[in-house]
Amino acid sequence: MFDSVTIKPTVLVIDDEAAERQLLQKNLESQGYYVITAENGQAGLEIWAEKMRAIRIVITDLAMPLVDGFEVIKTIRAQEELYTSIMILTSAGDDEALRQGLHHGADDFVGKPIVPEELSLRVQGALRMLRLQDQYDLVWGLAEQAAERGGETAAHLQRTRKYCYLLADDLRLHNPSLGLTEQLVENIANLSVLHDIGQNGLPDGLLNKRGKYTSKEYEIIKDHTIIGGNILNKLYQRTGSIFLLLGYEIAMAHHEKWDGSGYPLRLKGEEIPLAGRIMAFADVYDVLLSKRSYKDPLSLNHAEFYIRGEKGKHFDPAVVESYERNRERFVEIHAAMQDVDSLW
Repeated sequence: MFDSVTIKPTVLVIDDEAAERQLLQKNLESQGYYVITAENGQAGLEIWAEKMRAIRIVITDLAMPLVDGFEVIKTIRAQEELYTSIMILTSAGDDEALRQGLHHGADDFVGKPIVPEELSLRVQGALRMLRLQDQYDLVWGLAEQAAERGGETAAHLQRTRKYCYLLADDLRLHNPSLGLTEQLVENIANLSVLHDIGQNGLPDGLLNKRGKYTSKEYEIIKDHTIIGGNILNKLYQRTGSIFLLLGYEIAMAHHEKWDGSGYPLRLKGEEIPLAGRIMAFADVYDVLLSKRSYKDPLSLNHAEFYIRGEKGKHFDPAVVESYERNRERFVEIHAAMQDVDSLW
């Protein structure tokens, strides 16, 4: 998936003016991109339909015969398998066309007449966005696979993602010494879905067992943190994506406890990465309120009684205090994103 935007990106240029097409092609090819051109929207869509998994960037004019640029944008957005970055060609002062293009789903624009430096910067920006999108698609696919094998649901991933966002953003505002930024808050939330990715390396029979685990089985289950860390470390080595290092921290540390009694490394207090401390709370909160093969859900009152008792033991006190400031939002999220078989 990463290779599609790192090896030799393919750009489709759609413009009914031959001089514009040739100028764009020349500039892009000089920067190392593979360029395909089309003389109108209809031809462009035919090329895109045939090569949609290779073409990651489309630069299209808007006013063209047969099929205009607006229809090109709408068609791509309706049919794409991988996200395609779409840039529209606009003349200076044509603000209405720009607004309409963005409204239909374009990501950016390139001004006419073409300025090579601007074109280069905008295409580089599109590639950065595509890499992030591909990373997130990979993250979500791996997370869903792990959740399904572990008897969890997509709703669990979605809820814990929202819980992590609420906690991280609240801590950003109320605990500035933690150094959280808006981007880091987003990354923690997006990567939270990888917390149990290590379940992909556990035996099916063990994951699907009903009832309590034996002590030996529980030791095997605990290995999912290390397995998850190894998976993400290998992905990091392959891609060089710093984004995945945060996922590594979450997978490794979400079962550590503030008092040092957790696993796998028995880290204590601030030795535990902040993302792991946030994930630990979000995961336990959701599990307490959810039905599992081995347990019925707790009531909210009983869950909060447990949480208060574990403040400073299982949970970072600052994270519990963040929950208390956002309690109503947590309740709303859980109520709005129920598992099909939830009894709460």
